[in-house]
Amino acid sequence: MFGGGGPGLRLMRFKGVDVVLDFSVLLLMALFILPQAQSFPRQFPDWSTTEVWSAALLIGAFFVGSILVHELSHAWIGILLGAKVGGIRLFIFGGATYFTSKPSSEARNFWISAAGPIANFALWYLFKLGYEASAYDTVWAVTCYYLSLANLFLGIFNALPGYPMDGGQALRSALIWLTKRELLASKVVMVVGCLTGGLIAFWTIQNVRQGNTLNLLFGGLIAFWVVSGSIAQYREAQRFQPQQPKRPDSPQTTATQAQAPVGIPVGAVMSQPPMAYAPETPVDQFLHHSQNLPLDEKAWLPVLREGYLNGIINRKAARRVSSTEQNVTPIEKVMVPRRNLVVVNADQDISQAYDALRSSQGFPVAVLGAGGLFAGFLTAENLRR
Repeated sequence: MFGGGGPGLRLMRFKGVDVVLDFSVLLLMALFILPQAQSFPRQFPDWSTTEVWSAALLIGAFFVGSILVHELSHAWIGILLGAKVGGIRLFIFGGATYFTSKPSSEARNFWISAAGPIANFALWYLFKLGYEASAYDTVWAVTCYYLSLANLFLGIFNALPGYPMDGGQALRSALIWLTKRELLASKVVMVVGCLTGGLIAFWTIQNVRQGNTLNLLFGGLIAFWVVSGSIAQYREAQRFQPQQPKRPDSPQTTATQAQAPVGIPVGAVMSQPPMAYAPETPVDQFLHHSQNLPLDEKAWLPVLREGYLNGIINRKAARRVSSTEQNVTPIEKVMVPRRNLVVVNADQDISQAYDALRSSQGFPVAVLGAGGLFAGFLTAENLRR
């Protein structure tokens, strides 16, 4: 659903991945519990105080549980389809599942994105059955009724085609899968996402006119988040399109190109690093983990968010952070950002990659697979094999 950070506590582990509960979830529960506790005595005058608070607390707790099921569905389907999950976090605006890598298949990425809303629709149906099977004015019936509506809303809301909501990510993956054109897919998602954000803003204004001022803050933030996210994903795709090799402009360049092997894709000779890290990984955690890898201090490792390259990092660069700051400094603060790297496609002919290596300034050339997902590195050594 949404992404967030900040202090929290570990709620559980799922498939070896930490599920962190942000302390702001307490405020989210309060926003659900208190209004219900105030309205239930008027709706159900025969209820005792215990019944009123039991229903309100159950609704708040199960609502957070519904968000947890949503995020676990992303993680579970992702793991089944070959993705690597870095963490799951719940906070006031919902939750986030962080992937350190995703499958190169956009069809699989579509189902990873769609898993969350599908889980909410399944919960809506289950709670609906629970409500229909219970007496109207019981605590359980009322709890099931409100949770069925809440999950129906979560399912529809997350399926809206605004990036980076699940619907927007699923739409982007589907378009890349069908058209094989990342930039075109990103442009369509940007337009549709801006329209979605505009509709959310319009709905928010209508609610404010009706006196519902609380929705102004949440609706405004969500509309801004959807519009800015939809535009940002297009700019990212536009800015980091794989570099096209330069035309030979000298006899020396022509000779080099003529001697280069042809008919071999870059993906066949590239190297795949043994590990990738999320941008928010603390420097001390990166150093502790990476020292167990069979690599030297200068070996570059990718920094990925949901399979997309943010930059590269090695232990030599990480050690520049003082020991007292390593536990609070994320590696994204010291990594070489993606904008400084040369990028090629995995299906690009190896004969076209020589110019990319010459202009890489000593860094490995980043190789992108389907949909712009990180696939590996290309170095001079790869070409000498």
